[in-house]
Amino acid sequence: MLYSEELGIPRSDPKRWRLDTDEVGRTTWRYVSEEDAKLIPQHSFVKYLLGLEDFEAPQESDIKTPFEAVEKGADFLELLQDPCGSFPCLYEGPTFITIGYVVAHYYTKIAIPEAFKQELIRYIVNNSHPVDGGWGLHTADKSTCFGTTISYVCLRLLGMEALHPVCIKARKTLHTLGGAVRAPHWGKIWLAVLNLYDWDGVNPAPPELWSLPYALPIHPGRWWVHTRAIYLPVGYIQSNKVKCELDPLLEALRLEIYLPNAPYDKVNFNDQRNNVCGVDLYYPHTKTLDAANYVLSKWEKIRPGWVLKMTNKRVYDLVKKDLANTSNLSIAPISYAFSFLVTYIEEGADSVAFKNVLDRVNDPVFHGPQGMTVMGTNGSQTWDASFMVQYFMMAGLADIPKYQPMIRKAYEFLVRSQFTDECVPGSFRDRRKGGWPFSTKDQGFVVSDCTAEALKAIIMVRNHPAFPDVTKVDEQNLYDAVEVLLGLQNVGSFEFGSFASYERIKATPLLEKLNPAEVFNKIMVEYPYVECTDSSVLGLTYFHQYFPDYKSETIETTIENAIQYIVRAQDPHDGSWYGSWGVCFTYASMFALEALSTTGLSYMNSVTVKRGCDFLISKQLSDGGWSESMKSCETLTYVVSEKSLVVQTAWAVIGLILADYPHHEPIRRGIKLIMDRQLPTGEWKFESISGVFNHSCAIEYPSYKFLFTIKALGLYAKKYEHKYL
Repeated sequence: MLYSEELGIPRSDPKRWRLDTDEVGRTTWRYVSEEDAKLIPQHSFVKYLLGLEDFEAPQESDIKTPFEAVEKGADFLELLQDPCGSFPCLYEGPTFITIGYVVAHYYTKIAIPEAFKQELIRYIVNNSHPVDGGWGLHTADKSTCFGTTISYVCLRLLGMEALHPVCIKARKTLHTLGGAVRAPHWGKIWLAVLNLYDWDGVNPAPPELWSLPYALPIHPGRWWVHTRAIYLPVGYIQSNKVKCELDPLLEALRLEIYLPNAPYDKVNFNDQRNNVCGVDLYYPHTKTLDAANYVLSKWEKIRPGWVLKMTNKRVYDLVKKDLANTSNLSIAPISYAFSFLVTYIEEGADSVAFKNVLDRVNDPVFHGPQGMTVMGTNGSQTWDASFMVQYFMMAGLADIPKYQPMIRKAYEFLVRSQFTDECVPGSFRDRRKGGWPFSTKDQGFVVSDCTAEALKAIIMVRNHPAFPDVTKVDEQNLYDAVEVLLGLQNVGSFEFGSFASYERIKATPLLEKLNPAEVFNKIMVEYPYVECTDSSVLGLTYFHQYFPDYKSETIETTIENAIQYIVRAQDPHDGSWYGSWGVCFTYASMFALEALSTTGLSYMNSVTVKRGCDFLISKQLSDGGWSESMKSCETLTYVVSEKSLVVQTAWAVIGLILADYPHHEPIRRGIKLIMDRQLPTGEWKFESISGVFNHSCAIEYPSYKFLFTIKALGLYAKKYEHKYL
């Protein structure tokens, strides 16, 4: 029983929820009337997503071989594919994103529909810490001041009473952590917008930086895309000291979130700028940042009005360009919420510009059995569809007519999702035409590994005889994708040969000394990522195989430089690779071994591959599985989880098989665990969060438990011909 049910917290009627999707993967939840609920059938994937009892899973069967497990898993996954070809899912984990959705509504006095309120409350309650009632940075975290403060505030703004047991318990934990004054920078910003904290106690985010010459390394246009997208509207909001009108609820909150012996009206907020709870502080301030904050805080007090007016115009012009490039979504919900407020302030509630932004407010909101939350972005549609196409192909499912419609729909979705235009000039964006996003085309941002994986998936379908009827992708579109990838490789002085996430590295990593977030590391500039480099190799090698005459020498050089980077990135002590987007060494090692295998490197002919395989083998548990904790990402050291995990085991098995690891028994034992965990319906259950970002925040990829298991089982079935199980 969920905690919310134990407490008798109201919930909406799950049978009245519908999920609308469009041809490019946009998802929006809709709560229909009782009458419409009878007329509009609930799709199977909605029933699954909400955990409803009337979800009709495939008929149970006795699964005896790896390939039977592949087919049964595919049968289950088919029920989760939406009509557009993607796989809607709850991309959850971070607890600090919903606050933007709630504040945006509260500031603009736009009511959140009651059913949404109920489900937002349920999710927050159901993800509170089971012992102390607080919240962490993510749902698997210990209680932190940041997570507890903003989640508590969300509950109160959504309508939960201060004397509710959930609030009483959370408030006690918040006070134990030192109260709201100890929230990190982003927490202080949201509290200041709500008039629950004074702007004098928030370290500066100077918007004037956007008026500097781009040639300067400190220019925000050179920062990592997420950081600059957030601090662009934040600079406007902070410099104009934007805050809500004080009302009775906010006055009550001022009394609740501070310590009884240090109430709001007694706090010297200027002294609290750097007061951050030790539990939250993952990346402490440098002396460089403290010095910059001191100088800039003095500038804030003397900034001439004409400078502020000029800066407002410059920043809002860039906000408009960002919204134009992203169909009014911005890159992610945090920057969207801040841009939502800026647009409201600049244009007004009745303006077309604001209404266009408002139309996107529910895009990243998603519903699940525990309730509703705001996701890390508006989904993982392109990423998941690319993997699904590839892994079905690699497993041999494309040769079976039953599974061809699934592949065809996902393929068509990928074709529609490729970027066909460039960004608005002057918005500090690189080439976009030809690339693919992580989520949807609407979201507007090219990602290196997503582009490579989508490119590979499309070429696979294009060259398979079972799909003569699919939309023919013009070869120029494929060339455009390759040009995007070639342009993303780092070929300067920073991490030569590597690929970052969204862009090349544009500024020195020394800018990390100005990292203001306190809860994240490596957010100021792009960094090289083993996984992104691996995927880029996979995409380019596959393209080169089928289009050997297109820029052959350039592509071969690009691949060679990338492989050299992967070799250099291997840990010299244990043979592992550190993963920045998945948990953690297991995830990156799988990708690295697959990339190396595409260039002919294997366990028998490569020291690098041998050391990578030996690392994986050294981590296999007695039951045949692998189990790595999210703590590995935080500590940069391999940490074993409590039990073997299906997704981790699939990653390890995939790496070993593709590396031609010569010993069968460890692989067989891993496959057996994957099969043992599969239900007779074909389903694998969620076991543990598998994704991460910025070292310290966990995030879940729900489709991984189907995608990588199918890939592992399929590769095994092909290589060992069923005979060992």
